[in-house]
Amino acid sequence: MELLKFLLFICLMTGACALETQSHLKISRNGYQLLVVAVHDSVPDNPALFEKIKTTFTKASKVLYTATRNRAYFQKIFFLLPNTWTNRPEYKPSTSVTISGADIIFSAPRSTRRNFSHTRMYAGCGHQGFHTQLLTDIFSNSHPLVQSSPEKFIVHEFAKLRYGVFEEYSSPGENQFYFSTTYGRLDPVRCTVGLRGVIKNGQAFCLFSSIDPETGEFPPGCTYIPYPFRASGTASMMDHQYVREIKDFCDDDQTPGHFSHNVEPPNRQNRLCSHRSTWDIISNTPDFLNNANPPGSLSDSQLTPQFIVFRAPSRRRRRLAVVLDPPQEFHKRLRLHQAVDHFLTEGFDDETKVAIITNAAHRKGTRMRSRRSAAVKSSLQSIDQFYSLSTMRSRIRRGIEILKKRNSTKEGMEFHLIVISCNNQSGFETEVLQEMATTGITPHFIHCGENGIENMEKIRLQGGHAESRNQRSIFYAVQRLSDKLHDEKDVSVQISNENIELDGDTAYHSEFSLDDSLRGELTIRLHYSTSEPSVQVVAPNGSECIYKSTDRKLRYIRLTSLVSHNEQGKWSITIKNKTPNKESINVLVMLQPIISEDEVPIRTNAWVKVFHEHSPPRVGVYAEVMNGGHPVVNANVTAHVYHEDRKVAVIPLRDSGGGFDIMKNDGIYSNSFTEIESQGRHYVEVMIEDVLTNSEIHRTYELQLPTEKDTEDDQHDLHAPRLDYHTEKIPLRHRLKRSTSSGEFHVDHRWDSLSGGYDYPPARINDLTVTRVNRKDRKVSLSWTAPGSDLDNGRASSYEIRYNTNGTALVLNPKKGMLVKEDMLGDTSGKPKEAGQVETVTVQFPAKMKWVAIMLRSIDENNNAGEFSNMVTTYFVL
Repeated sequence: MELLKFLLFICLMTGACALETQSHLKISRNGYQLLVVAVHDSVPDNPALFEKIKTTFTKASKVLYTATRNRAYFQKIFFLLPNTWTNRPEYKPSTSVTISGADIIFSAPRSTRRNFSHTRMYAGCGHQGFHTQLLTDIFSNSHPLVQSSPEKFIVHEFAKLRYGVFEEYSSPGENQFYFSTTYGRLDPVRCTVGLRGVIKNGQAFCLFSSIDPETGEFPPGCTYIPYPFRASGTASMMDHQYVREIKDFCDDDQTPGHFSHNVEPPNRQNRLCSHRSTWDIISNTPDFLNNANPPGSLSDSQLTPQFIVFRAPSRRRRRLAVVLDPPQEFHKRLRLHQAVDHFLTEGFDDETKVAIITNAAHRKGTRMRSRRSAAVKSSLQSIDQFYSLSTMRSRIRRGIEILKKRNSTKEGMEFHLIVISCNNQSGFETEVLQEMATTGITPHFIHCGENGIENMEKIRLQGGHAESRNQRSIFYAVQRLSDKLHDEKDVSVQISNENIELDGDTAYHSEFSLDDSLRGELTIRLHYSTSEPSVQVVAPNGSECIYKSTDRKLRYIRLTSLVSHNEQGKWSITIKNKTPNKESINVLVMLQPIISEDEVPIRTNAWVKVFHEHSPPRVGVYAEVMNGGHPVVNANVTAHVYHEDRKVAVIPLRDSGGGFDIMKNDGIYSNSFTEIESQGRHYVEVMIEDVLTNSEIHRTYELQLPTEKDTEDDQHDLHAPRLDYHTEKIPLRHRLKRSTSSGEFHVDHRWDSLSGGYDYPPARINDLTVTRVNRKDRKVSLSWTAPGSDLDNGRASSYEIRYNTNGTALVLNPKKGMLVKEDMLGDTSGKPKEAGQVETVTVQFPAKMKWVAIMLRSIDENNNAGEFSNMVTTYFVL
């Protein structure tokens, strides 16, 4: 318990928990603190492996210190071991450190939910990612990306996670070679030319004379294989970092003899980060900007991390004190009580104890009870009772007293104070938060009033959930809180969450689909306002859902059904208003899944990111659709943005790899919100509905190709084995439907003066590619994803295409490149397509050009130009 209190206090004092990632990671005086490394329960108990992991992180701390030029190392690492591992005296029990909040997760190599090592990112280029997933086979010397240096691979992935940089070698499915305008030949995709290697096909070398004059490519099977040593220069950690000489990140130092960042190759770092070097990105993150954490001089012993080892409890024993501050209006108070009943009824196990606190003076009715007890139900059914606004502080104090009284060191015990306020209370006082931090109580605050939440950031820093919502979204708010309080395997899947207005003597008919990944207990809750409607739910096989209960005091109907494989598909629901008066109804459909290692449901998550480095700030809206560790692609995802009770925008979210979406088919769908004329708090609800059944699960597996060497006698020149990937595409037989929400975001009134009348430029194009080259006629066909007139929305007015024979010069100053004029364009309508669609154009370049580098940008109707795209190169004559 003392260690748990210390952890919570440190998190509060250091500001360590990122909002988008649930990470506790923080840097202070060059040291990264509270790095959480979790071992997935697919890894069998193995003390020797665990010792190797700790040894590797000790080495990685020194590697990171060197790579960041003596600016950062791992100071304190929290390990979380699964409860399937044997308990040992040195392991501390934990409920606050969870795998969902881990920065790095180790899984078994053949775990069906995580099949290759990678870092999950959504923004990049200086912005922190979600987490890093590593397979324990990285500790095998034969792994292609490790090569007996797992500590360097960990730093390579940590740089992606923390700093948002990308690989500088070719990614799976991308060309390993590009045309270098600097050297006038094909060259391997790499950060610096100092990274040496060979181009081979099996045992045979691939010569430049073997390049196909039509395709401009080496024969099939030719691949670039770096030497594991003998590199010239020490960069880059993002490009085959296992090479012995590599110890730095690529920079922009142009000193003669220094192998600096190569801006030409079409790797992810260049393509997504405007051809900036990795060190330029890293040194401009908050960790190091403005001389934060300046270079030091630490010894090896000082660079050795402190390890604190936790073990997940075999079961969780939750104690919840729920403090209510409902609104005065009866219909709003009713919705709140319905939402809290839903929160407590669905999902929690019978170990959970609850106290409902509506009046601090009623002490007899506020002791801990079973969540299903008659006393808890009675408290929620007493909708008409009087709530004194003046006693809110005392209610919070009463909740803390109850939790402190029940405090225990028993394994798995956790204590949560949940406040839901729709009136005068707008947060926790600082001294109250400090008291809860030192007593192991996690604070949570949901606000449905007009004001924001005080100390919201501190609440989140203590591991709590803090969220503002309008009244119509209260069910989303309690669902997000429920998700936070549960392990992934226990979280219910929300199919839909609808608010409907039903006129008198009318019926509402709707359909929802249960896709292939869903199996378990289906629950449908109808929360009505005045008079009980009739409801009929019909399964795909034509049978009716017959398990029904009604709570007439809380005014809801609950229907349940066990769903097996033969009940997946289209369900229908019919609701009839039997009175002449209008009725407001909330319809909530969810499923508590049955989970195994081989069978997990498709889950969704949504969030909003405000990019303050732009002027005015840009708002990115994101939704994740995943099946375990595998992305679901081709889903139809839309974000509905509300300001107060008014819907201000419906935004299509795309997984196209263009604009705000940095990676195609990674299961993260994104777009921008540009309707900033509505100022103040905004809420986002995300709907996933695959009407045409186009959704696919993409399961990717590592494929290791054998080690190769130059000759039988040249044993010291062994080349690294190569890594490839195989993606299995699994189409869904039934329609995919989900509903989720993000937290709030604020549109500041000052954005108006920064935006020049709310006029955003088009988004940057980051997926420009060459699709075909007619070398004889010097015609180059280009393709890219169309941006909009306002970032990723609408339709741009025109494109500006620039070219140069020197790629580096074009990147450094695109405006000085030559302009592609209209008479150089081939088949094109001249009018850009709608945002998200694929653009194609053919450009005929002047005679006598040997090669060319190309960039472009889009321009809107007000002549606002976006940033220039990534650069592509090709040649006509060698």
